[in-house]
Amino acid sequence: MKKTLFILTALSLLNGLTGCGTIVQLIDPTEKYQAYDGIKFDWQQAQKWGLPILDLPLSFLLDTALLPYVWSQAE
Repeated sequence: MKKTLFILTALSLLNGLTGCGTIVQLIDPTEKYQAYDGIKFDWQQAQKWGLPILDLPLSFLLDTALLPYVWSQAE
């Protein structure tokens, strides 16, 4: 039980340090959010640090859920 709690805590801290790529890109005021920007951000960070690769599946799901938002902004 303690080992599982430790692993979950460590993983959530790692994700907290890198941040969710989708959220980071959504709140970035310098650029307009585009489709799958979270995945692109995570991939760039993974090439530098290796850790954000853990966030790729979650960013993929959130980026996919945000596709209607992206399409509505394109018009």
